[in-house]
Amino acid sequence: MISAFRLWCAALLLATGFAVPAGAADIFTVRGIHVDKTAESATAARAAAQAEGQRLALTAMMRKLTLPEDWPSLPDVDEATAQNAVRGFQVANERTSSTRYIAEMIVSFQPEAVRRLLRGKNIAFAETQARPALLLPVLHRDGQVILWEDDNPWRGAWAALEPGNEMTPLILPIGELMEINAVPAATALASGEEALAALTGLAANYGANEIVIAEATPSETGLRVTLTRRGGVGAAEPLTGSYERQGREMGEVMKAAAADMLSSLSTQWKRQIIVRDGRISTIVVQADFANLTEWESIRKGLTSTPLVQGMEVAGISSRGAEIRISHKGTTEMLALSLAQQSVDLSQAEAAGMDAAAEPFAPVASAPRWRLAVRR
Repeated sequence: MISAFRLWCAALLLATGFAVPAGAADIFTVRGIHVDKTAESATAARAAAQAEGQRLALTAMMRKLTLPEDWPSLPDVDEATAQNAVRGFQVANERTSSTRYIAEMIVSFQPEAVRRLLRGKNIAFAETQARPALLLPVLHRDGQVILWEDDNPWRGAWAALEPGNEMTPLILPIGELMEINAVPAATALASGEEALAALTGLAANYGANEIVIAEATPSETGLRVTLTRRGGVGAAEPLTGSYERQGREMGEVMKAAAADMLSSLSTQWKRQIIVRDGRISTIVVQADFANLTEWESIRKGLTSTPLVQGMEVAGISSRGAEIRISHKGTTEMLALSLAQQSVDLSQAEAAGMDAAAEPFAPVASAPRWRLAVRR
């Protein structure tokens, strides 16, 4: 038994190799870059359009990671800078003539190249992507509330955005019969525990634990929108916006409103997670796990969180490990970042410690924190 225990601990220690995470790949990709160029030949027009698309995408990339108040300070981007930062790109919906090239581009960037540009201007940026949330677009129309109907243009406006790789990725549910029955439009807007349970159950089917209710009310003059987050980690105020028609069709107003609200949701998240103070702090945590699978989930969560700069396993047992974590930002920011990786960081009450479950002597004057797989 002793030999087996030692082998098990050795396996745990071998699993603790640490590398600073490179950040989520999706957040270093920008979609929907429209290019339209005319030149003396189709080949020249294509080359000019793709070069311009990469330049526009790099600016969009930096805006994606930063706060609006920092956008005026973003570095200028020329074609050479963009090309040196690009990891790869794809084109879609190409249309060409003898002198013109039109397309939509998807451009991916090298994370470290983007970081260098922003650090060179001392601009704080986010790398922690929120966990995907389930989006329910609810529309008030003709005295009724609609959600799942095929003729819900508000849902169509959100679907056109493809919001899956944003800092706050959103998932539109399919709208199967069982989903329609479980969460009708009235339930999506209700605030009771029964409604929350139905919403949480629907979100769980898509691997999400948070729901975003996007409520839209059109009028003759424009559109009023409210976004409410339910069931997630951390408090967040509802977001509201008013959008005037200004001669536009209501469908166009809805598309503009959805894009603006998605941007506002991302900005709200970045304000919670961006670190402007570059100092490194250290905390000592007790990681609790029942098996190697749970330990690997905790370790993976730590190595995938950009705020974590390093970790050291100070001791280990069959039921837990003591870890020293070096991190940027506040402990609250660290907890919020880890929650996106399904790892719970919480402060333990000293009086409530279970001595049998506490295999290591506490570090003098160190705060007591616990890590566990988020249920």
